[in-house]
Amino acid sequence: MSDSWTREYSQVKNASDEVYELIRERNAAASGTQTSSETGPQTTADVHKLSAHCRRKLQALSTKITSLERNLESEGKNGLTQREASRRTELVHALRLRRDQLKDMMSKDNRQSERTKLLQGSTGSSGTPRETDATANLDSRGILQLQKQALRSQDDQIEELGQAVRNTKHVALAINEEVDLHQHLLDDLDGAIDHTESYLKFAKRKLQQVSAKSGSCKYIMIMILLIVVLALVISMAKMLN
Repeated sequence: MSDSWTREYSQVKNASDEVYELIRERNAAASGTQTSSETGPQTTADVHKLSAHCRRKLQALSTKITSLERNLESEGKNGLTQREASRRTELVHALRLRRDQLKDMMSKDNRQSERTKLLQGSTGSSGTPRETDATANLDSRGILQLQKQALRSQDDQIEELGQAVRNTKHVALAINEEVDLHQHLLDDLDGAIDHTESYLKFAKRKLQQVSAKSGSCKYIMIMILLIVVLALVISMAKMLN
């Protein structure tokens, strides 16, 4: 393999290995496990830069593979044996598969990062996301749908709680009205009792006055009766004489 196509193939293969290492570095940084001895832990901005760099490298790799395939077709017309042409075609096909795998690595990690963010959002913290039985078999879309269902359930619970509070308010208002009515009745009862007490005092005074007057009349009647008896006795004494 000393011709120009072979050298070009080696360059493209090395480029695919370089892209693979870049994607690994980018994935490790995105998962928070990559730490540089010079700059420390990778930041979100660093991850975005690595992602953009990986995409550019993948695009360049696709261009190089296409160029390698065109050069193979040109060399095939210049007397390349069928066996060598088939072998080189398989090499190009392997490079295309390798490129597709690298693209899958990028997209899979993007989906995983998105899933991780969704899990973090569902736990309400910025720490390590917790996997549950409900999310174990779900992708990012499924987790998002699960979160929407949870939010709808929370909204329903809040609505039920609000309705219970409103019902409690109505009951409290009804109890307050009942208390006010009882207070008015008690006030009226107090007034009636005061009026009755005043009337009883008045009646008691009248009875005392009548009783006093009745006592004086009795003494008078006794005196009159004694005078009458005395007069009768005197009359009878005169008649006997």
